Amino acid sequence: MSIERFGDFELDHGAGELRLRGREVALQPRVFGLLSFLVKNRDRVVDKEELLSAVWPGMIVTDASLQRAISLARSALREGGFDEAIRTYARRGYRFCADPAGKSSDGRATSGDALAQARAAFAGSRWSEAVKHFEQADGQQPLQAADLECWGIAAQCAGSLLMAVAPLERAAAAYSAVRGTEGAARVTIVLARVQLELRESAVAKGCLRHAASLLESLPNGVQHGHLSWMNARLCLVEGDLPAAVEHARHTVAIGKKLGNTDLETIGKLYWGAALQAAGDARQGLELQGEAAAAVVSGNVSPLIGGIVYCGLLAGCCNAGDLQRAAQWSESFSRWCERSKLQLFHGTCLLHRAEVFAARGELVRAQTEITEGDEVLRVTTPWAVGDAQRLLGDLHLARGEFEQAETAYRSAREHGWDPYPGYAMLLYFRGQSPAALRGLQRAAGATHWVAGEKHGNYLAHIVMIAALSGELDCATETLAQLDEHPEAWSVGAVRAHVSRARGELLLARGNTGQA
Repeated sequence: MSIERFGDFELDHGAGELRLRGREVALQPRVFGLLSFLVKNRDRVVDKEELLSAVWPGMIVTDASLQRAISLARSALREGGFDEAIRTYARRGYRFCADPAGKSSDGRATSGDALAQARAAFAGSRWSEAVKHFEQADGQQPLQAADLECWGIAAQCAGSLLMAVAPLERAAAAYSAVRGTEGAARVTIVLARVQLELRESAVAKGCLRHAASLLESLPNGVQHGHLSWMNARLCLVEGDLPAAVEHARHTVAIGKKLGNTDLETIGKLYWGAALQAAGDARQGLELQGEAAAAVVSGNVSPLIGGIVYCGLLAGCCNAGDLQRAAQWSESFSRWCERSKLQLFHGTCLLHRAEVFAARGELVRAQTEITEGDEVLRVTTPWAVGDAQRLLGDLHLARGEFEQAETAYRSAREHGWDPYPGYAMLLYFRGQSPAALRGLQRAAGATHWVAGEKHGNYLAHIVMIAALSGELDCATETLAQLDEHPEAWSVGAVRAHVSRARGELLLARGNTGQA
């Protein structure tokens, strides 16, 4: 077909013209060639290499040049309401998603074709709308693998991990049925991340093993990088910190080699998290901050950006670096609004609550947690226990011991460690031996969060032991802290260590030094 129409546009492939209501829209030849190629292949995602070969044959072209051409094409389509028709698929390429026969001049689908409406909503980042139309389309016709994959992505971005599982599983099977090995691996890696968020680590591990077997037959590429960062994350959860560092560094290396910002950024996040969990809080947070800065620059896909922001804020809060957390929390909230993402809305509320609590705004912090509870349970169920832990800390700060006990028990039921707050509650109730035993168990854990909180746990052991007259225990634990100051040299944990040192000096009668 030489001329194709969508909305009020006519794209004349033969004449090399784009017309809007009969008027030619000025386009550079390369930009027209790019748009023409995407429109001709609108039934699929066109990867970057294929697009470069088609539009710039035999030439070396930078990513910046390609992105500029995409931007100019979108600008040309904006007047007719189609600036969102060229959709960027992170780590995959680009696709022209407008339905030629079913679009009005404002760029929205008007026909009764649910699939066309789903694709249009997805292209416009209208995630909830896209999910609704994909569900409708699924009842009308068999969906292709790419549409099932988009459905799964839209469900995540709309904030429902559970709703993403079924379409992602079907997408993986559909790709495998047509021997789309890379597509099947890509979706299986995404499915592993979703399962890990849902605290189904055994399922996630199985998904990653299957993805690795699929990728064995393919040359090293982007999906090998995504497999690597997911392995880093799994190792962090399981407490294998050296392996997590290696996987994360490998991810960064693949990202640099391929010029893939997503991989470089997510690799730095988990590299930093692994270093922090291993005891180097300062360097770990610096690497994570570097990753977050890449997100701010706008060169990272939405889901990866959300994971990076969320990871950095969790690291800051666990290290007690609440000043840094406050700064990034505001940035994260604004970024989520711009990206139209609901998936990370619950963790935004949780991190804000932690910052409010640190400022002494206890009522405001509790309101954030209470109002965000339902959102957390749907979008990020792994964080429900952390929210209950923080709620316990708020009650404890107000002397509401019974409510604090209830919240801490709920945190534990959701798989979250309620220390050091719960240990302080036990101490106030005269149960110092139980408080110390609990803190020692927490400090001996090897998983990700325990590593990031290790210095805080030890500081509270020193504090409670000194207050309880267990001076040998306090002295030995303080010596452990002094051997590794890099584990507690940032944020409020540094203050906890100073207070613990003062309590021990006071218990020994050294009032002036205390």
